[in-house]
Amino acid sequence: MKIKRGFTKNKPSKEKGVTTPGSLPPMIEKEEEEKKTLKTFLKDFPKVSKAGYRLMKYVFKKSPGYTLLFIITSILFSILPFINTWIGSLVIDELIKILASQNTGLRTLYLLIGWGVVISILDNLTDILNVIANTNIWFKVGRDLQHDFTKKFAYLDYEYYDDPEMNDKINKVRQNFQAHPQRFTESLLSSLESVTTIISATAIFIVFSPIIIFLMLVSSIPVLIVNMAYSRRSWGIWNAKGDVSRDFWWTESYLQNDRTLMELKIFGIRKYLLNRMMNVYDNFQKSQLAIDNKRNIVVFLLSLLRLVGRTTAYLLIVLAVIGAEITIGQFNFYIQSVGRLQEGFGTLLRRVADLYEHGLYIVDLFEFLDLPEKLKPGEVCLTSEKPPKIEFKETTFSYPTKETTIKALDSINLTIEPGEHIAIVGENGAGKTTLIKLLMRFYDTTNGHILINGINIKDLDIDSWYTHVGVLFQDFNFYHFTAKENIGVGDVSRLDDFDNILKASEDSGADDFIKEYEYKYEQMMDKQFKHGITPSTGQRQRIALARAFFKNAPILILDEPTSAIDPKAEYEIFQHLFRFAKGKTVIIISHRFSTVRNANRIVVLDKGKIVEMGNHEDLMSISGGKYKTAFELQRKGYI
Repeated sequence: MKIKRGFTKNKPSKEKGVTTPGSLPPMIEKEEEEKKTLKTFLKDFPKVSKAGYRLMKYVFKKSPGYTLLFIITSILFSILPFINTWIGSLVIDELIKILASQNTGLRTLYLLIGWGVVISILDNLTDILNVIANTNIWFKVGRDLQHDFTKKFAYLDYEYYDDPEMNDKINKVRQNFQAHPQRFTESLLSSLESVTTIISATAIFIVFSPIIIFLMLVSSIPVLIVNMAYSRRSWGIWNAKGDVSRDFWWTESYLQNDRTLMELKIFGIRKYLLNRMMNVYDNFQKSQLAIDNKRNIVVFLLSLLRLVGRTTAYLLIVLAVIGAEITIGQFNFYIQSVGRLQEGFGTLLRRVADLYEHGLYIVDLFEFLDLPEKLKPGEVCLTSEKPPKIEFKETTFSYPTKETTIKALDSINLTIEPGEHIAIVGENGAGKTTLIKLLMRFYDTTNGHILINGINIKDLDIDSWYTHVGVLFQDFNFYHFTAKENIGVGDVSRLDDFDNILKASEDSGADDFIKEYEYKYEQMMDKQFKHGITPSTGQRQRIALARAFFKNAPILILDEPTSAIDPKAEYEIFQHLFRFAKGKTVIIISHRFSTVRNANRIVVLDKGKIVEMGNHEDLMSISGGKYKTAFELQRKGYI
């Protein structure tokens, strides 16, 4: 079952102001009765209209021809029914004349019927062309919008994910961006049909009875106000329950992912997660259903006002017939025109409410797309293919969260010479991976500098810098592609360079098992695909390591590169590694001291500071040193 609106990772709490599954968020309680709808609308109108204009400009740019066709057919679609009704009225009057005079001349009657058929065919053709235009608009616009939206995610700075409020906005946009742009565009373009209907009907009644126009308008406005009020409340749920949304989708993903099901079975978590998911679902849906039910009840009551308006208009037309002011055929024409006029006002005002609701989501979408780059790229390019000198100078860093000011790194001073093999060790949370994130410029330093060949890393062209680095992260990516592609994406410009893909695979030890696959290097790496398999964690790590080798960059960074590999295979891999990395700078993060003991230099981090540094023999000579203590404890584990 799909969720209509969104969903939290909050534990139950009785504290005031805390959102919990089963409780209504404070924001919704405060907005239980929206009494300032017009004021709120006027406040939102500038940003909604600006976002709407921007979206329509985007739509016209991406699909100008079909957008114009949609507009033309929408206008025609609203005019043709009036013409058809007018012809029908003439047919009625002609029939009355024929019956009254016993006249057998039917030429005019047949001509009118023929025109009616032509208009009906044109009406159907217009409808089909309108559908074709709409389909083609969103084939193109939807595709490009998906590209732009996904591209924004791909280039979004990491810092945004550290802000819970920004995470709520990102999550809301992720779950809503596909439907609302299309609905907003359709509502806006289709409103032209309603406007044309109103103009046509107004031209008909302005001479006959202007009071009818007033009645239709006044009886429709209350429905607009109600829809606007409840539309904003529906949108407001997303703001109040951003955490709830994440809780639902994450919990659901655990139950649908084959990689998590084994643990769910063993620990008996499935029922708990199902109940948790449905409690969160019910929590959200109750709020949404309450809004929808109230809206429907109020709209029904207001529809009685519209009925009064239409009935009054009918009486005016009936009195005109009785007073011999209009013919029976004209009576039919005016009666049907009243319905179209009221429907035109009603549809237009409903679409205004729809534009308001969808427009609030469009505002969110463009606010997301407009998020600025926090890390401004530099312009200096590294041209040398040799390993550069890397310097950390008084480097201090704290993650940009509101909850903590703890320094992840504190006044780090470290120089890595070109071609040096260096290892970074320390307990979990010591700052090892953070150091690499700064070196990759995922974040900027809070204080201090990082220099690459004497150039501040902030001044470097980031893509130029990345060409000099091959990385295997602890949480590395593994793709459903073939084994060959999984390695080849280390340098997508050389995806067809199978000889070097094979060499990298041999150096990482991946070739030993890949050649045993049924399809060798063409083997799909996910069993959800035909003939696919699911490699073990250790096999995936070796393939990812081969990817880093294949890039053949002058700097190689390995974050726990053999954590899922047995000691014997690890020894063989590092024998290959040190031969492969001759002349390259190698930075290794590892908890296994058998991995790091052969490094030129070992850096020991503790609570964000460098506490020891030297080669293996130097550090083992420090009595009571952190490295020596940890090494001896680990060695005992193998005895």
